[in-house]
Amino acid sequence: MLFFSLGTVGLLGLIIVAASKDTGPQVKDKSVLIFDLSLSITDTDPTSSTSAAIEETLSGDQADTITLRTVIDSLDKATNDPRIVALYLDGSRTTTGTETGLATLKEVRQAMERFKASGKKIIAYDVDLAEKEYYLSSVADTIILNPMGSMELNGFASQPLFLTGALEKFGIGVQVIRVGKYKSAVEPLLLKKISPENRQQLQALLGDLWSEFLTTASQSRKVPVPQLQAIADSQGVLTASDARQRKLIDKVAYFDEVVAELKQLTGETREDESLRQIRLTTYADVPAKNANNRSSNNKIAVIYADGEIVNGEGGVQQVGGDGFAKQMRQLRLDEDVKAVVLRVNSPGGSATASEIIQREVRLTRGKKPVIVSMGDVAASGGYWIATYGNRIFAEPNTVTGSIGVFGLLLNVQKLANDNGLSWDVVKTGRLADSQTISRPKT
Repeated sequence: MLFFSLGTVGLLGLIIVAASKDTGPQVKDKSVLIFDLSLSITDTDPTSSTSAAIEETLSGDQADTITLRTVIDSLDKATNDPRIVALYLDGSRTTTGTETGLATLKEVRQAMERFKASGKKIIAYDVDLAEKEYYLSSVADTIILNPMGSMELNGFASQPLFLTGALEKFGIGVQVIRVGKYKSAVEPLLLKKISPENRQQLQALLGDLWSEFLTTASQSRKVPVPQLQAIADSQGVLTASDARQRKLIDKVAYFDEVVAELKQLTGETREDESLRQIRLTTYADVPAKNANNRSSNNKIAVIYADGEIVNGEGGVQQVGGDGFAKQMRQLRLDEDVKAVVLRVNSPGGSATASEIIQREVRLTRGKKPVIVSMGDVAASGGYWIATYGNRIFAEPNTVTGSIGVFGLLLNVQKLANDNGLSWDVVKTGRLADSQTISRPKT
């Protein structure tokens, strides 16, 4: 009997050998590239941690996220791939609408426009077509909606929930230290309706986003902006037949009829033939033909600030102040790195962590160019860390700004007293209990 043990190194070696024998995904001639619109597109991969990657591999489940870089690279690769004849935007699996931001969708849309400009067709199909999906799908040569489907076109809205009345009812006190009258994040705890300043900025923000949506859809669908606005004001949600009559879509058809149309593009005529297709998530692993894999000691580094800014090292979908500053420092000291692209997609967070990161950005700029690229949002601390870039680029629908800081101080004195609870204190300094929740701060 032969006994042997296989250590981690040996297992890794077997995996590498097995992978080297795998020729990778195969693309048939005259194939359709399938883009599932239910995928959430992010700057970084949330499953990039080792445990998450292993779990996904063992389960065999398809990830429901994909990185923006992967999408754009795949679309650009398909544009120049003679084996890909068309792009199919599959919106049939979206049930609650995409979570992807409008700035990200605009970058994807631009890649689709390049694909379309190459002479290849784009076909979009959906059952319930929401506004974000329509923003993306409007670039298609043909938009098809299920006969029982509907289309949403009613504008953008923001409806904050105010907790002030409930906090007062239960006896929970809130004190706020705030710098910046437009710093509205704390208003739900202080007010019972939107402040004039917040209403002004929300109206401007939503107006800009809606204007970009209308202009883009109008240009692609050849429907005047006033007509789109009139539909949004008078109907809001349209049936499939109404959407077609209004020229917002091209056809009303079932899924099997869509497949038949796609087969015409691939040259398949028999009903029993399956559609030659490859999903974008699979196609991403296909090597680009005639790829120019240049090697140089002169490099441009891309670093992602994606997620909430927190103290320390941070976790998945977080920007840790210490961890990020360390990465930036390494790029600053690397002589082969000639410039840094700082991609920011963050709503902000810790002021301390933001300052630590900003300091490293400033020091790096002193040695080499730092170019900032803003994603869906670069607000508060996310904007702060971007300010020392040599140049800042943003999409028309990037949400940025929110300049200011705030702090929250809660106390439950009334709630406790109303229920027979009380505190007493022994301390060695006058301010030793300054963080207590037993009373308001003085």
